[in-house]
Amino acid sequence: MSVGIDIGSKSIKVVELEKKNNSWSLKGSGIVGYSGILVENAKEEKDLIPLAEIIKKLFNEAKISRREVFLSLPERFAFVKVITFPLLTNQEIDAALKWEADQYVPIPLEEAIMQYQIILRDEKSNPPQVKVLLVATRRSLVEKYVLLAQLAGLQVLAVENELLSLSRVLVTQEDLSTIVNFGALSTDIGISKSGKLWFSRSIPTGGDALTRAIVQGLRIEPAQAEEYKKAYGLSSTLLEGKVRLAMEPVMQSLVGEIKKAVQYFVSENPQFGKPKQLIVSGGLTSLLDLIAYLTKEFDMEILVANPFLQIQIPAESQKVIVDYAPFYSVAVGLALRENI
Repeated sequence: MSVGIDIGSKSIKVVELEKKNNSWSLKGSGIVGYSGILVENAKEEKDLIPLAEIIKKLFNEAKISRREVFLSLPERFAFVKVITFPLLTNQEIDAALKWEADQYVPIPLEEAIMQYQIILRDEKSNPPQVKVLLVATRRSLVEKYVLLAQLAGLQVLAVENELLSLSRVLVTQEDLSTIVNFGALSTDIGISKSGKLWFSRSIPTGGDALTRAIVQGLRIEPAQAEEYKKAYGLSSTLLEGKVRLAMEPVMQSLVGEIKKAVQYFVSENPQFGKPKQLIVSGGLTSLLDLIAYLTKEFDMEILVANPFLQIQIPAESQKVIVDYAPFYSVAVGLALRENI
């Protein structure tokens, strides 16, 4: 059994997978919304107890059997950098990063937790080289998430940033793909190839910004704006397109940031060409007419994330999973970590 838990700013998702031979099957899953203090804003242990109780209840209701988990960190708190080295051995790369990491990590190394992944060994290039993905985050933040898990009766096996998890489950083919993960507080952009993350950027604009735009544009209360967003989305006809019009500036800002991120990556890595598809994940995937909107904006195939494509799902879980599949993408990617 392998369990992934994705603690977002407004919801928590958990997935338990079982591996038999070379295939995975879904043993349990659950999602719950919550409000209250964000993990990163907790000052004391007692601040985390209400959230820990929500997680305990979620595990029980979803019938998750294992209490050892893989846990995600919000992408906005990760520092991600691809570093090029000569064709070094793994031991030499480890030593080089210990000496040179301060060049790439914008926080004091004594305050950071770092991990790295070799994403390419190229013996045919001139000169031969190896590319390494370095990920760092503040130790104090990781400790808060680990403490939360412990308060919920869980043992954390590993922690990783969300786009690593998404790359593992959503981009298994060799073609270059763009991942856009829409959250409440931020939108994360990743560029991946063959399950490996090559580029990461987090924009501090998400679903909450769209709700605020509706509040301002239609002069209504936040709760009603949230309902309007869910009901009318980006439709140009429903409610005379007023909700779409209110959200348009935020959507155009997001589209512009995604385009800039892709253009930057392509300019830095011309050997790969342009991404062939854009995979959308997270809460905003349910926004009415989102896919049609993005199709007009991008010269790429637009796909909605389905992390369960290669996973056997019990018949009684099919309907729920189909409706909420994109929400579970990070959690599934985490649970698959045991497979690497």
